Amino acid sequence: MSESEAAILAACANRKLSKDDAFEELYRMYAPTVLGWLVLRVARPSVDDLMQDVWTVFFQRWQRWEHLPEMEAPEAKPVLSFLFRTVQFVAKAYWRTAHADESLDGVDAADSNLTPERLIRHVEFGRCLEKARAVCSSEEFDILMAKITGVPAREIARTLRITEPAVDHKFRNVVARLQEELDA
Repeated sequence: MSESEAAILAACANRKLSKDDAFEELYRMYAPTVLGWLVLRVARPSVDDLMQDVWTVFFQRWQRWEHLPEMEAPEAKPVLSFLFRTVQFVAKAYWRTAHADESLDGVDAADSNLTPERLIRHVEFGRCLEKARAVCSSEEFDILMAKITGVPAREIARTLRITEPAVDHKFRNVVARLQEELDA
């Protein structure tokens, strides 16, 4: 199907797509994003279990999902926002119990579609994220990751319990600080 989130939700609400088929489409669409969020937040051996936890929580919520009119806006991404918040909660719970430091050293870059140029971009992006993790507060890092993956500022603000202007301000400051650090 490869449609937008809004199109999938609308098709499900109009019964043109079953709840199970819609869930599968949303999983296909967002599993790589959720995986990326988790890889950046928790120790690699725990990622698969936590990935399953996030999708189990979403599946349970999906069974009671209501399609609201505000979800029809093209920029609305309620599923992505829900997944972002769920990853945050799951990662916080993990950190409370694990008390471990995570680095990107364990990330497996094996991908049969990686050209040398794409591999270089992945490595550079990984270095940027490691630098971001080193120079950003936890809240700033969450804002950066959410913005990079397309979560709307309103949803980030609601999740972090700050204002939208604060989200935008912190994002601009983080980007400027990272550019400064990377240029040094």
